[in-house]
Order: sequence, then C-alpha cells, then structure tokens
Amino acid sequence: MKTRWMCALVVISAACKHSTCQDERVPNKPVQPRPAQTKQLTVDEYEQLVYGPGPQATFQPTTATEHDAIARLVPKLLEGAWAAQPPDPNAWQADAAAAGFRIDVWTIGGDTYWALLEAEGHSRGAGAYIFRVAPRDKGPVILLEAPHNFYDMGTGRLAADLFFAPKSGVRPRALFTNTIHRYQLAPGNKKKQKGFNPPDVAHNPEHAFSIATEAFAIAASGARVIQVHGFGSRTDEDDDDGDPGSIAAVVSAGDASGSSPISSAIAAALAAELGNEVKRFPEDVKLLGATTNAQMRMLKKVGKSEFVHVEMSSELRKRLAASGELRGKLAQILFDTEAKPNGQQ
Repeated sequence: MKTRWMCALVVISAACKHSTCQDERVPNKPVQPRPAQTKQLTVDEYEQLVYGPGPQATFQPTTATEHDAIARLVPKLLEGAWAAQPPDPNAWQADAAAAGFRIDVWTIGGDTYWALLEAEGHSRGAGAYIFRVAPRDKGPVILLEAPHNFYDMGTGRLAADLFFAPKSGVRPRALFTNTIHRYQLAPGNKKKQKGFNPPDVAHNPEHAFSIATEAFAIAASGARVIQVHGFGSRTDEDDDDGDPGSIAAVVSAGDASGSSPISSAIAAALAAELGNEVKRFPEDVKLLGATTNAQMRMLKKVGKSEFVHVEMSSELRKRLAASGELRGKLAQILFDTEAKPNGQQ
C-alpha cells in the first residue's frame, strides 16, 4: 500500500502540463490552521456554505504542493470516517491548511460529516469534499460527485439531497463538488474558452477535484464514482453528436466502445422507473457520453474502480426537485443496483 501511495504522489506532483497549473514557485496565499467549527445544518445551509462564495471567486489553480497535501489528507478522512472510533479531525487541520483548506464538523439530519472546504477568505474554485462519518457499509464504496453546479442547474442540490438523506442499504461515503462555475475565471467572466477551461473540474486532470478523486479511489482499494450532470434542449460537450430531443437521461461509463456492467444495470433500473426515455451511451445514443471526462480517464488507472456518468434532462431534474419520493427511488437505483453478469441488462 505504501508503494502505491508513493507512486501516486509522484504522478500527482508531475501532473502539470498546462500553463495554468502552478508549482511551488507561485504559491497560493498561506493558510493558518484553525480548530474545526462544529455546526448543525440544513441542506439549504449546506448549499450556502459550499456554493455561496462561488459567484464572487476568482479561479486560482492549486499548486503541486497543495496536490500532495490533498493526496495525503483524503485517505485520512476516508479511513477515519469509517473507523470504529473516529479520530478527532482537528489532528489534520495543518494538513488541510497546507492545501488551502479547512475541516469542519457538521451534523445534518442526525448524521455526522467531515467537510474539507476552502479556507475562509480563500475561495478560488478548488472544490468541496464531504465525508460521511459512520461504520463502513457492505457493498461498494461509493463516491458521489456533482462537478457542474452553477451550470448544470439543480445538480448540486440534487446530489446533496441524495447524499444527506438517510436510507437503508448502501449510502455514498463522500460527496465531492465544484465551488465555482465551470467557465468562471473571475466574477462576471464566464466565457467558455476554446479547448481548455481550467475551472471545469470534470475536464481538468490537474484540478484538486481530480487529485482528491484519485486519492479516494486508491484509499478505498477501488471505488464506484457516480457523477450527476444535466442537459437542456441543447448541449455543448466535446463528445456530443446530436440533439437530446425527448431523452430523460443518458447513462454512460465514459467509454465509446460500450457500457460497463454497472452502467448498463443502472440504466436498466432507471428505464424500469422512467420508461424508454432513458438511454445508454453508446448503444442507444451517441451523445452525452463523458468520453472526455478527466475523472473517468483517471479511474481507468485505479484498480477495481467504476465510473458511472448520469446526464438528466432539465424536465427530469425539475421532477426530482419537486418529489422526495422520486429522489428516494433514484437513490436506491444509483446506490443499491448491482452489476449483472456478462453485462446483461
């Protein structure tokens, strides 16, 4: 295990390829550790804490030093969260500060969570990483991600509702989300750049979001990463080929050669609930397939990991926002579905 982590840190430290990626020669403003704040929150208050600073933030890439700190910290948070006796997360505040973050302790709906958040006054689009503190579940270690809040409208709140709602069966262990609009470089500047948009966590392999996802998957010895996305009447993804028309949802493993057993199983379960407006990529449709997704590409290098990309129409997202019952059914489908042998539907 130590060898794997040494290799991972070397890869992470050497990952910068784009001119927007910083290194130790251009450090972010130092952050001083501070004790964890303990808060009892509603989901509305969670949204304000995580997403509230975003519209006024200027994007700033995280440094290689911060990447190393995140790669060390995420396994501590994951393993501590499911320990029989969870440790005091204040022991890791110095590690969090080294990455430009802080750790807070939340209670939402009677459950405890550790929140790795951008340090106060240091909002820069580095993401937010929430861990559920509870004994380890039977079944897959699920990481739920909402990479495009502010853009795929309603997906950040939907992911939060799915994550924080109590349920029987498997629950996600963590929720990772963006904290700035995918195209926002500065307040009011949300113009899409051709080719590369550094704030877009789903397409930037050097973003802290990608570093944290890889660290989680390695520490879990393989994770099921489920991303929730949204589309309207038109889409602008690099791998689109067509108009979504009346499609309600597209489920993909991010692989143009075919669905995976788990993405096929989830698509079939969604279709049983929603009807034939649920499609698989690439078997049923050739759009919204996530073939350029940075986390999908990274997870292919981590053993025993799975990637499921779920695109939902604006109409379906409105239905989900209005119905707790429908969200409960979606949670059961996403988190409790098991892959069928030989890729059967």
